[in-house]
Amino acid sequence: MESRNNSARLAVPAPPEPAATEHDISTPLNTHQEDANNNSLLNFIKPTEFVDLPSQGRFYSEGHPLYGQNSIEISMMTAKEEDVLTNRSLIKKGVAIDRVVSSLLVDKNINVKDLFMGDKNAIVISARASAYGPDYKTNVTCPGCGNMQTQVIDLNELLSSSQEVEIPTNVEVNEKKNFILNLPTTGICAEVKLLNGHDEARNVKNKKAETGLIEMFKRFIVSLNNVTDRNMINQFLEVMPAADSRYLRETYAEIVPNIDMSQIFECNACGYEQEMEVPLSADFFWPRS
Repeated sequence: MESRNNSARLAVPAPPEPAATEHDISTPLNTHQEDANNNSLLNFIKPTEFVDLPSQGRFYSEGHPLYGQNSIEISMMTAKEEDVLTNRSLIKKGVAIDRVVSSLLVDKNINVKDLFMGDKNAIVISARASAYGPDYKTNVTCPGCGNMQTQVIDLNELLSSSQEVEIPTNVEVNEKKNFILNLPTTGICAEVKLLNGHDEARNVKNKKAETGLIEMFKRFIVSLNNVTDRNMINQFLEVMPAADSRYLRETYAEIVPNIDMSQIFECNACGYEQEMEVPLSADFFWPRS
């Protein structure tokens, strides 16, 4: 006779095993939430904005990414760009602003040194206004009495000062996108160009460069009567009649697409007034309280 297994018969049935879940018991319960938070951080998309170009893309060569483009897309500034602006080595070399602009450009096919100076100025001002607000405070020392006071500049007003360039009837644009004009006194035909970052970089390297009119003419004159020899051009500039000099700089100012960076300074202490240029150095980005 087969004996009974009393222990098996009288034992209390074991509770059923819980249904399997996707959660691994070896993983802390809050890990999935942390992963979601991490993903949300990594998936953050930097906002961008479009900046109107003073040149409206008219004077870039065909094939350039900005040829015929009215605006350019840039990212908003981040701590990464702030680090660049506090790098004393980059500031000393005069390349901090270029590094920031290059970092902000959405289209990485655009070389910051190929930008016309007016277009680059518009990018710098727009980036500063978006990052810290449109009010730019800077300390100005009065040339009349030496009093130092704070000047508040509305960056939105600067950006709105950009106007469509109208080529005067006495100026022609050649196939190189350079400008041709005739000097009234000597009758010499001058070919001039818009300055870009490459020209600015050469000026930074030449630490002994003068800042007067002749040096300015040297930078943007391409040829005189089709002569491109720099020594001959420089010799002419030394003897160029004042009437031609004035005509050249005034006409060039008309054709250069740019932001009007001039502001009127009025001293609170002595009433002295003069026109000042807003400096776009690395310090331009740091707001004052």
